[in-house]
Amino acid sequence: MAPGLTADWALWGKEPHTNSGYKVLAAYPPDLSADFNTAIHHWSPGTPARRDQLPWITIGPCTAADGTDTVGVFVLEGTEAVDRTNRPICRINHFAVPAAHVGAHALGWCALARAALDAVPQLATAGTAPAELSVAEGGLLTQLGSVITSSMTEASRWLAAAAAYLLDGTVVVTGARHYDPLQLLTVLDCVAAMLPLGMRSTLSAATGTSSGSEVRMRLYWGVADEEPGLAVLAWGGGLPGLGGLSPEARSYHDLLIAAWSAHGGEAVVRHLEGAREPLDITSGSAHTDALRVLAGLDPALAVAQEVREGREVGAERIDAALRHPAADPRSVTLLSERKLAGPSTDMASLALHLKHPEVSEAFRAQIVDDLLHGRPDSARARFQSVRDATSGSEEDLEPLDQVLALVIDEVRGSGSGSPDPVVEQLLPTVEPFAVGTMAFTQSLLLRTPGLAGRLVRVLCKRPDPAADVMAWLEWLGDGSGPKVPGSAELPVLYALLDSGSGTAGPLKKWVDAHPEAAVRLLGAAAACGYADSVLLNGFFHGLVACSYRTTSSDPFEEPPNVLLNHVLEHLPTGLRPETAARWDVLCALTDLPPLALFGLTAAPVQRGSAGLSTRLDGYLSTLHSELESTPVRNHAALVVQQLLEGVLTVNPENGEGPDEAGRELTTRLLERRGPHVLFVTEALQLLAAEPLWKETERDEQWLNRIANQLPQLAPALVLRGVHRTTRRVGGSPDDCRELAAQLYAARQAGAGNDELCRALQPWADTTNGGARVFSILQAYHATWRSYAGEGRAAEESEQLEMAFARGGPDRRIWRLYCDHSLKALDRQRGDLGRQIQELRHRQSRADDEIARLRKLDAATSEGRR
Repeated sequence: MAPGLTADWALWGKEPHTNSGYKVLAAYPPDLSADFNTAIHHWSPGTPARRDQLPWITIGPCTAADGTDTVGVFVLEGTEAVDRTNRPICRINHFAVPAAHVGAHALGWCALARAALDAVPQLATAGTAPAELSVAEGGLLTQLGSVITSSMTEASRWLAAAAAYLLDGTVVVTGARHYDPLQLLTVLDCVAAMLPLGMRSTLSAATGTSSGSEVRMRLYWGVADEEPGLAVLAWGGGLPGLGGLSPEARSYHDLLIAAWSAHGGEAVVRHLEGAREPLDITSGSAHTDALRVLAGLDPALAVAQEVREGREVGAERIDAALRHPAADPRSVTLLSERKLAGPSTDMASLALHLKHPEVSEAFRAQIVDDLLHGRPDSARARFQSVRDATSGSEEDLEPLDQVLALVIDEVRGSGSGSPDPVVEQLLPTVEPFAVGTMAFTQSLLLRTPGLAGRLVRVLCKRPDPAADVMAWLEWLGDGSGPKVPGSAELPVLYALLDSGSGTAGPLKKWVDAHPEAAVRLLGAAAACGYADSVLLNGFFHGLVACSYRTTSSDPFEEPPNVLLNHVLEHLPTGLRPETAARWDVLCALTDLPPLALFGLTAAPVQRGSAGLSTRLDGYLSTLHSELESTPVRNHAALVVQQLLEGVLTVNPENGEGPDEAGRELTTRLLERRGPHVLFVTEALQLLAAEPLWKETERDEQWLNRIANQLPQLAPALVLRGVHRTTRRVGGSPDDCRELAAQLYAARQAGAGNDELCRALQPWADTTNGGARVFSILQAYHATWRSYAGEGRAAEESEQLEMAFARGGPDRRIWRLYCDHSLKALDRQRGDLGRQIQELRHRQSRADDEIARLRKLDAATSEGRR
């Protein structure tokens, strides 16, 4: 029994056989008779006809004299008494139950009515005491019995429609007139049970009303009425039409049906019963309040319904709905699709639902779409957010694992080509998986040739990759070196990273058996900081052989020599001098400059560390040793030549020549006699002939020291004098005479005319370059004539002119010279023509003078005769 459920009461009727009107005949407290009279009149169902089945039960909210809320229960019953006009007298037994007590015990209308009917016989003898109402324990589900079912029935659909109409206004229920009052009230109670319990604070109901009476109840049994605003629903007459519902009420109805279908009627009623906060069904927010309460059972259902209705739903509400533990699969599928279609890449709210095939498929499709359309960052963010939302255990990660494996399979089947969007763009950007998890993905990577190797190669392109590479390899191998088809380097790399020493370095026979894998191992070891540990004799000598292998054992792989070239281009930092020497031997064999030497000399000298000279000692000692080793000996000349081409270079932008390391390397190479000295000499000659080289005083001193060891460099050094002069002088006659003397000395020392031309090119490359070439050729001719006569001078100047005609490095200067010379000759020819014309004029005047004198002489002679 529910303890302490007491009620004030009133007995309302007429005195028999009198003309007095209806009034309160007895009450507790007696001084509240007027209030009771007002409440009874307010909730009056009208006057019953003789044929009406009584009692009628009406329930509605009231207010006590002290302002507290009560629930009024009104039992209208017939009596045997009549008034003075012989009309039968009806009696209303009214109970005012504290609303707080009703709400606390979640009492439905039937429970109150049953308790009131039981208490009615005691009112006549109650005297001045409150009424005691005996109510059975149990919530609404217990009180309503079998009407509320787990599955959706026609009756439950009728109740949902009635509740929706009740939100819009007054509902009149017709039919079932043979029911007893409690049965009728049970139907109304069930309708009210479809709404939040707190809404009963403003709801009223009646099991019977008189036709034509103006009643105030919100929900009651009656007859069809044409009064506007009334919804008339026939119980047992089929399902009501929904066309009369407002959009808000229709939303509530649809959500109620969806919730009932997803969770069962008991769960729905139990949830609504828990909403005991008073709500006003007559207010403008009634629909919103009811929807809010109902949505609390399964937010996903509510939000999904809004989506279906075409309403705008924020991402936060979708996330909250998806995170709700009671979210139903159908709504989850819809909301997941809407979530994936939105701009956000935070998919944490989907983590709980990847076990649903529809959600898993939608998530997989989105990841694939991101990867195949150039959005790897979005794919990574989506994947990582779901991963972060799991516990990280094997079981929790299994749905995500299956998705990722399917993504890999689909992307590979799409023919997306290289790079592989999953293993080269997605996986390298996420944290390595824990050993023992993500088994589907692991299996796919292990059984597909090349996939795991691609992943490791991309990881190695990231800064400080050793820890990540080791973690991925541990995952792939379940804590040991993974054995992967097409990636023989991975177990060796794992052993190397695990041991941290060179003892894991493979021998030459392993390299010979796996040339491509050997090259990949070098790249991975170098990226992880282990180049010194692997680039030892056996492995190094195997790589020397790889540098000449131009065919691949794998038709889908580049040849070993091409792979090696790509690996060597990415120089690791911190190489020991001995390793740097071996690295540069491989660079030379693959047509690359000595990158390791450049790195060795560029590294700052730390306190307590070896200086440049000491580094070069180690570098050159290993270099000479490897040049004499069996695998390298036949290629020693090529290695030296390539090294020198790399270090004896001139920067065309600023004219800077070899740095200290280049000068020192060249000097050290000359100290050891051998065939390579010839290549050193040739390289120095090319350097000396470089017109762009702006050698410094240290460069000149270095060249002079080398010339003492290599007399054959003398012509080249004299030629450098020409280069230095061209940078210092201009185009004046004195400058041209000085430069011509330098050209004469270089020519006498054995320099060729093409070399002289090349040295003059920068000096002549000015706006008046043609005039400079014209002037230097004349000065050069004059210099030779002064030493060797006109014949040799003409020959030498013509040969130098021919060198310009051949163009040298810049044929444009020859064009300037020709233009200038032709213009000069044209001017000379014009001058000569004018001189000839003047001479002819002078000759004519002389002829005239001769004729005049002869004529005068003849006349004089004739006169003397």
